Amino acid sequence: MRILAIAILTGAGLTLAAAPASADIGNGSATLTLDECAQGATQSDTYLPDCSFLNLIGKDAPAYTYVTSQGPVAWTGTTSSGLLSFPAADQAWPTLNLDGGRTLTWTPKDIAGAIDNNGKLRIAMQYDMTIDVPDGVAAGTCSLSGIVELTSDGTEYRSGQALGQNWNPDTGRFAVVSTSAYPLIPALNATCLRLAAVDYNLLKGASWYLTGTMTLPTEPAVAAVRAQTAKVSLPKRIKAKGKTVLLKQAVRTNAGQKAKSTVTWSKNSAKKYARVKTTKAGKVTITTTGKAKKLRVTLTLRADATGPYKPYSKTASWLVKR
Repeated sequence: MRILAIAILTGAGLTLAAAPASADIGNGSATLTLDECAQGATQSDTYLPDCSFLNLIGKDAPAYTYVTSQGPVAWTGTTSSGLLSFPAADQAWPTLNLDGGRTLTWTPKDIAGAIDNNGKLRIAMQYDMTIDVPDGVAAGTCSLSGIVELTSDGTEYRSGQALGQNWNPDTGRFAVVSTSAYPLIPALNATCLRLAAVDYNLLKGASWYLTGTMTLPTEPAVAAVRAQTAKVSLPKRIKAKGKTVLLKQAVRTNAGQKAKSTVTWSKNSAKKYARVKTTKAGKVTITTTGKAKKLRVTLTLRADATGPYKPYSKTASWLVKR
């Protein structure tokens, strides 16, 4: 079972996430595609559902830049023990034609990530993008870079509408979001100063949403074929009145799990006849009041199936006579 959930992404937009599903992630090749968004222009002040975007606070420029408006983004890489790796050389980011004749190009970075068997992802994405301003005051290029943490659990910070989604092994769908705005670092040149003064409030940072499909190898579920057992030491009898220790400590099975203990007694387990105390260490003590002529006390121990181990269950019963 891979349960590591940290992903380091260094590129310009990677996303992973999914709906309620569970699968053991195997080892091998991994492919990721951010869906093409053909619902509107590359830049807009309107939120378009299910379209990957970069969100900036616009001044004279639109807030949303849709990353896949001019074609899908695709990466190939590998996964091992729940870790993801997408080399920069195997990433394809299309150049975006922006408003005013400008263009945006990406400089890919190696992307690393991690996913657990529930499909949950956290990604730290380093990105580097360059905006070309062909004419006007301070024409030239502006490089913008930063690092953003993306998660499949949450809502995108600025829109308040785009939702993260764990990776679904059945459909391959996923979505990741930034739940806050992260600093956007501009190059120190006149073109970047123009963008900051006229187009965007760069000091407020950027927020991200990325969605698409990802194909990962999965391992078949392991059938529960081994018995789950435990050594249990129990008292021979229970006092008609007074304290009796049923378990000195928590019972641990051969699968390494702590068994859950439940104590019941006849008379509908009324406190008039007995009380039970369980400590943090798992010590279980029953105190009988002596008000019942006969009392049937039952202790049940249970542990869920795990890995190749079947569920564990054990029941012990005592007849207490006054």
